[in-house]
Amino acid sequence: MDEIDVADPSAFDEFHDVYLRSSGRPFDAPWLPAEKRVNLTDDAYAAKVAVIGRDDAGAPVAAGWCVMPLSDNTRFAFVEVFVPPEHRRRGHGTRLLDRLLAMARSHGRTTAFSMPAWAVEAEGDAGRWFAEAHGFELDILDAVRELALPATLPPLRLAPGYTLGTWRGACPDELVDEYAELRRMLTSEAPSGEAGLEDEHWDAERVRKDEADLVRVGRTMQVVVARAAGGGLAGHTQLAFAGDGVDVYQWDTLVRREHRGHGLGLALKIRAMQASADLLEGRRRVTTFNAASNRHMIAVNEKLGFRQTAWTGEYVRAI
Repeated sequence: MDEIDVADPSAFDEFHDVYLRSSGRPFDAPWLPAEKRVNLTDDAYAAKVAVIGRDDAGAPVAAGWCVMPLSDNTRFAFVEVFVPPEHRRRGHGTRLLDRLLAMARSHGRTTAFSMPAWAVEAEGDAGRWFAEAHGFELDILDAVRELALPATLPPLRLAPGYTLGTWRGACPDELVDEYAELRRMLTSEAPSGEAGLEDEHWDAERVRKDEADLVRVGRTMQVVVARAAGGGLAGHTQLAFAGDGVDVYQWDTLVRREHRGHGLGLALKIRAMQASADLLEGRRRVTTFNAASNRHMIAVNEKLGFRQTAWTGEYVRAI
């Protein structure tokens, strides 16, 4: 069982190969190597550990990671374990999970959090059964939906008193503090379970760090914001485009409570698709995740043509 240095190309390539061979599900493309390397690099906001497991002959047979936030949610460790199908049911995943949980305990973490996913027509898959067999309990269920491309969008209708703005790359300086606040409040404004997740720490400095990371991994983010009549930000949405591949991800979408009921969520998403028409060419699908209980946002997505393909479970256990 080896902790790897993600900055070491050969070590990381071996780690990512195990991850890829374990990720055969059709409804959620795996992270590209450059993306996952940056995601697993320590920064001011989280301590991160990547581990690879080997069999008696030294061959890599399992991989996983542990992410431990430093500015919020400091009792949590976010863990994932991956075992290629040909190496499952031999204890490799169990040993790797034990190693990750021991690391989490050594950093004072008391709750492990993991998110297995399975096809919508199935009761579960290896990830779910592994989590439940190792003491993880379902806290909340999320729905995964896809929009096939090219898509025909409904007409954009914007309520009186609101305007929409867009950007790629850096958030305008005059908006960065307000934009950071929108990013910060996502967890508490969306449906959540009983695990007690806190809002993530976001400020202007973290927005700029996030933008720099997008450049490092070659990912383009199309951002759309809604401004209220007084000039303040009422909401935002993000479409994330990897530098390679055919997948697009609908990331954060949030409308402040005092501005809900005006159709802004739908308007934001339509405008994001319109603004990124050039980036959408040649792409196959847009994937989004919502709490299964978030009826309003699910209704918005279904108006756009999204259809459910999978479930993701937010699982927790004491460590």
